[in-house]
Amino acid sequence: MRIQVQLAINGETVKQDVLEIAEQKLGEMTDEEIESAIEVNIRTWMDRMVQVEWEVIEE
Repeated sequence: MRIQVQLAINGETVKQDVLEIAEQKLGEMTDEEIESAIEVNIRTWMDRMVQVEWEVIEE
């Protein structure tokens, strides 16, 4: 299964990717389980792609 994901900031796409889940891993999963597996893969992708850095510049 291939899933296309897009990361947009302020309405502008800044990153696109295609995630793959091997069909044999999906086996006999229900639709709900497959949806959960997709969401886990997307969250993992997001964790790798997005970092937020900040610092106090004035107190």
